[in-house]
Amino acid sequence: MATAIKEKSMIHKFTGEKITFLESSQDTNGEYEYVEMLLPPNGEGQPLHYHKHFEEQFEVLEGKLKVVKGSHSTILEAGKKLLIPKETNHVFINASSEEPVKFRIRMTPAHHFEQSMRILYGLMEDDKTDEKGFPNDRIHIALILEMQDSHVVELPFILKLLLKWLAKKGRKKGIDQELINRYAHQ
Repeated sequence: MATAIKEKSMIHKFTGEKITFLESSQDTNGEYEYVEMLLPPNGEGQPLHYHKHFEEQFEVLEGKLKVVKGSHSTILEAGKKLLIPKETNHVFINASSEEPVKFRIRMTPAHHFEQSMRILYGLMEDDKTDEKGFPNDRIHIALILEMQDSHVVELPFILKLLLKWLAKKGRKKGIDQELINRYAHQ
């Protein structure tokens, strides 16, 4: 797995989604992270979620991206941008069933996104996820979501509390640092 850390691009083993890290938190002194994503036809990101600590700006390069922001849905085409402010519910989906969509996301300020994705994709490569790419270990799920500052809207309150507790437990046991060292250490 050590060689994958130096790669700028990674491909999701199950969905074919490709992510390329253009500018890391280290590159920008924590100001932002900048990634390029390629979603296959009908591909989608996380379920409806929000971030408390950073905003995201989407820019489509090729294809059509459906972005649901709050209660509004928009189809972005090449050259179009959309800003998602902090604490705004959103989800993104390839709007085409036939063509991939290529787009960029700038997350401001930076917030461990690259580390979290390297951990997630590393766990997939080590066969430590289910057939959809979700980590088998619930502590890993909680830590990855915390690193991404991703708050899934439709989770029941008790599950949100459980995830928070699992992330705290994982940090206390040093599991977060073990994951970073194994999959995201540069």
